[in-house]
This record gives sequence, structure tokens and C-alpha cells, in this order.
Amino acid sequence: MDLSSIYSLVESSLNYIKAHPEFACVLIFLWAFLETALLLGLILPAEKVLVVSSVLAAKGVVSPLHFVACGALGTFLGYTVSYFMGYYLGEEVLKRLLKRLGVSREAFLKTKRFVEEKGEISLLFGRFLPVVRPLLPVVIGAFRPSFLKFTLFNAGGALLWMLSYLLFGNLIGELFSIIISHKALSLAALLALALLYLIWRRYGKQGKRNL
Repeated sequence: MDLSSIYSLVESSLNYIKAHPEFACVLIFLWAFLETALLLGLILPAEKVLVVSSVLAAKGVVSPLHFVACGALGTFLGYTVSYFMGYYLGEEVLKRLLKRLGVSREAFLKTKRFVEEKGEISLLFGRFLPVVRPLLPVVIGAFRPSFLKFTLFNAGGALLWMLSYLLFGNLIGELFSIIISHKALSLAALLALALLYLIWRRYGKQGKRNL
């Protein structure tokens, strides 16, 4: 599947969610599951679907409860499938497989160090790290920890992950409302930020070179 096909699939999913919000739960579940199951997250980015869906949930177009529940269930089951994949493959076979899939040695070692340092707690926060997220459950599975511990921390991480998306969607919704309600003030703020950035580019970098 090439990039154009993937982006087309993302856009089709978003259009369907907007047109049929009553079925949004199914697509949110599928994208959350596919992104985290069997290393498919390396080629199937779900961020755009989840971000747009979170904004729709913040507006009430999609049920916030369904958004969180379906997304959390999808990523929970996706991580569980990947855990068993890593568990049965083992570290050496997994490394060879990742190499064939084009995953760099650095990405694998970064994930491995993260797991070694944080243990099962990595499941609570690993989803927030782009490089780590698709590799985390298979690497943890290769370490063969207690499945009960994995399940508990996986459930907590899945819920935290989707709640963060819902919060992000609310913030974006509020920001859009402020921009629409206060167009002049928003324009002035954007111009001020652009001016500060140009000043930093002109003088900030120059100051660093003089150090």
C-alpha cells in the first residue's frame, strides 16, 4: 500500500465519520486497533483520524463517551495482539523482522531502553512517543512479563491515551471558537507571534553564534 492509498483511506474514513457519526465508533475502534496491532502502525498512522474525531466529539457531533471507549478498546486489543506477537517471536527473531520492515536499529534500541528503564509503566506513557508507540508492545512481549501486569498497565495507558485526545480536541475547539469570535484580536496575536519569531531568527541565532 503506497502513501497516496493510505491518505485516501484516511480521508475516506474522516468523510464517513462526518457523514455518519452514529457509526463513528466502529471506525475509531478499527483505526486505533490497526495502528497498534502487528506493527501496522509503521504504515497506518491513525493520528489524523483520532484528532479530527476528537474535535467532532468536543462539538458533540460524535459521542465523547463512544470516542474514548471505542478508541481505548481498539488500542488495548491492538497492544494485546502485538504483545503475543513479541512473546512468541522472541527478541532475536523480532530484531530480524523489524530490520526487514525497515525499522532502524536506533528505533529498536530506543524502545528497548525505554522498556528496560520504565518496565510496565512504559505502557502508560509510551503511546505518547511517536517512535516508541508502534514498537512498544512487541518489545515488551519479547521480554515476556506477566500478562496480568501487562493487561492492567495496557488498559490504563489506553484510557489515558484516548482521554488526552479528547482533551486536545476540546482545546482545538475552544481555540477555533476564540478565533472566530475575536478575529481582530486573533490576527493581532498571530502577527505578534510572527514578529517575535522573525526577531528571534534575526537576533537569537546571531547571539548563539557569538557565544
